[in-house]
Amino acid sequence: MPDRQPSADLTLAEPRRPAAAASYGSEVIEGEFRELPARRLRDHLRVLYKHRLLAVACFAGCVAAAALITWMTPRTYSAAAQIQVARSSPIKLQLKDNVLDLDETERILNGASSFLATHVEALRSRDVAERAIRNFHLAANPAFVEPTRRGAPLTGTSALPSFLRPRGLPEDAADGAPAPAAGAVTPWLINQYASYLSVKDVRATDLIEVRFTAPNPEIAAFLTAAHIQTYIGFIQESHLTTDSTARAFLAQQLEESRAQAERAEAALAAFAADHPEVAVNQEDDSLARQIRQMSVRISDAHAQRALAQGQVEFLGKAARDPLPQILDGNPAIQKLRLLLLDIQAEEASLKDRLGPKHSQMRELRRRATDLRLQIDREVRQEVAAARSRLRAATLQEDELRRGLAELEKKTTALRALGAQYEFLKGERATARSLHESLHKQKTDTAVRSELATAKVRVVERPEVPRSPSWPNKRMNLLTGALAGLVLAIGAAFFRESMDTSVKSTEEAEGLLQLPTLATVPNFALAGPLGRGRFLPTFRPNGHGRAVGKQGGDADPLVVAHDPWSPIAETFRILRTALLYPSGGSAPQVIQLTSAASGEGKTVTALNLASALAEGGRRVLLVDVDLRHPGCHEPLGVPLHPGLSSFLDGRVELGRIVREIAEPRLWFIPAGPRPANPAELIGSERLHAALAELRAHFDFIVLDSPPVLPVTDAVLLSRASDCVLLVLKGQGAAGDVVRRARDQLLLAGARVVGLVVNNVTRSWGDYPLYHSYPHYFGTRPADAVAAREA
Repeated sequence: MPDRQPSADLTLAEPRRPAAAASYGSEVIEGEFRELPARRLRDHLRVLYKHRLLAVACFAGCVAAAALITWMTPRTYSAAAQIQVARSSPIKLQLKDNVLDLDETERILNGASSFLATHVEALRSRDVAERAIRNFHLAANPAFVEPTRRGAPLTGTSALPSFLRPRGLPEDAADGAPAPAAGAVTPWLINQYASYLSVKDVRATDLIEVRFTAPNPEIAAFLTAAHIQTYIGFIQESHLTTDSTARAFLAQQLEESRAQAERAEAALAAFAADHPEVAVNQEDDSLARQIRQMSVRISDAHAQRALAQGQVEFLGKAARDPLPQILDGNPAIQKLRLLLLDIQAEEASLKDRLGPKHSQMRELRRRATDLRLQIDREVRQEVAAARSRLRAATLQEDELRRGLAELEKKTTALRALGAQYEFLKGERATARSLHESLHKQKTDTAVRSELATAKVRVVERPEVPRSPSWPNKRMNLLTGALAGLVLAIGAAFFRESMDTSVKSTEEAEGLLQLPTLATVPNFALAGPLGRGRFLPTFRPNGHGRAVGKQGGDADPLVVAHDPWSPIAETFRILRTALLYPSGGSAPQVIQLTSAASGEGKTVTALNLASALAEGGRRVLLVDVDLRHPGCHEPLGVPLHPGLSSFLDGRVELGRIVREIAEPRLWFIPAGPRPANPAELIGSERLHAALAELRAHFDFIVLDSPPVLPVTDAVLLSRASDCVLLVLKGQGAAGDVVRRARDQLLLAGARVVGLVVNNVTRSWGDYPLYHSYPHYFGTRPADAVAAREA
């Protein structure tokens, strides 16, 4: 591709900086916190589609493992029978007061489960298994000892009763065969027998299910019938043994309790003969009764004495003025008091008329004096009588207390003998109670042995199974499919949770708080003209082309060489977002950078410059990546002299600016790699050069190094009007991109948005360019005209 020298006016005009450069964007982008929307169903389906290979592998592995396990698992056959174990007797006797109906009581208390659980455990016991092996000579039965050997004869079935003979068992399986010799019952045989056995009660019924699972269908049915027959005999024998043992034990205990009761009775009679007073007192409790009576009498005597003492004290204080209770109690005193009152009244009425010295007045005073003397005499007699009553009450109380003390002494003397008498009496009562209890138990045992005998009835006899019970092919495959589905979904979401990369535009905007200006799809998925290509990175191959990851050459200049493709349209969308911002004028110096290398910033810079130049604008593309330049090869321009040569002072600015015919733009290559690229990019010479170039070009696109590995991009951002952060879809880690954004913001850069490239169908908002096929595609006439021009 030919290059041209710049025109001479590039170095003449005074540098001009448009006002748009100063007004575009804000100096600091403030943090904005917003609630991210909840994940929708399509987001989960997108995760499954993204990891579909892992999910399919997990699902297929589980199904294959289930099929392999099912095929390798040995076949087993199950035969089952149901029996009913009941306590009830055909004859119902009215013995509620003497015999406990265990069956009904157990149903009320335990829901009829305790009795069945006992028989279930008994059916599982090793003793029953050993008895069955001995009764049916299973130790010498080839079909039992070697169940996996085909054609092994099954013997011993003739011992089964007709009601237990399994359905489907061949008639000649045992008939006519000699009985095998009894072999030794080893623990191994019992363990093998128990491994086949399964016993459980049928819910909400009185039935018990006995099941045998064995490699041979006939041996499974035969062992089921043999086990039930053995248990029936075991119950009958246990009942007879238990009944005889219980009766003998109760008879012996009853005889011993009778002898003990007789000894206790004789000892009590002998003690009563030797100590009759103790016996009489203990039986009648006479002393205690006398003590209670004496206590009552003492209380009455004490009350009488207290009353007499109170009367004496009151009478002693009022000899001349008797108390009302004495006047009310003594008629003589009451009569004398009335006569005294009449004389005093008469004397008062005659005093004023006759005078005190009148003979009649003196007679009245003499009579009054005589009445007072009589009243005093009566009062003294009443006081003497009260004192006599007090002495009598005191003597009576003292006499009763002496009698109570004598009774208490007698009670203390008889207390030790009374305790011995009560002990002998208790021994006699205990012996009698024990004897009566044992006698009742003997009667109850005799009745219970007739009424509570366990009756075993075969409800359903076993049948020779026709198909294996295990493995269940359908269930195993269904389980494997369900497990595979769960594992596939879990593996996909686990892998997704371990992936820290940005997965959608919405997630990128929420993480970085920056708008997405363009989303560039994968070249191989965007259209027919981009087959085998993709955008994110390219590796120079020395021939001015880019080598994609799929092995073929890819042309990064999509806008110039494939203008009707969907890829070119995405860069035009990016151009529109920059030319018509919402908060001011379009920027002039546009810097493109990324968090790390390989994000696709160089290809984005090439196509953005080409899109800006399509409208006839003067666009300058500057490769500022002095460490790993990449813009010169797609444009077909030699690497040096370039920007590093100008910054070192070896060449002038006009010599490094080259005009490109296709696309129509100007380009400054990076130049030879310097020893100090960061110092050159941060120098005043570069700032002065950008200020001079602003006067000659409408737009300047800067392809800068990534932010995190080196500091070049951060230094360059201070001289740019805006910074575009390029990230690789589904390849950029969230924390890495956010750290790069933070470094740019801390340096004062105007980060205006994101450019996401290499987006596939698993991206959160994959561009649906395939929905508009009539809007895209190469026009042959236009392509020929472009080549001829």
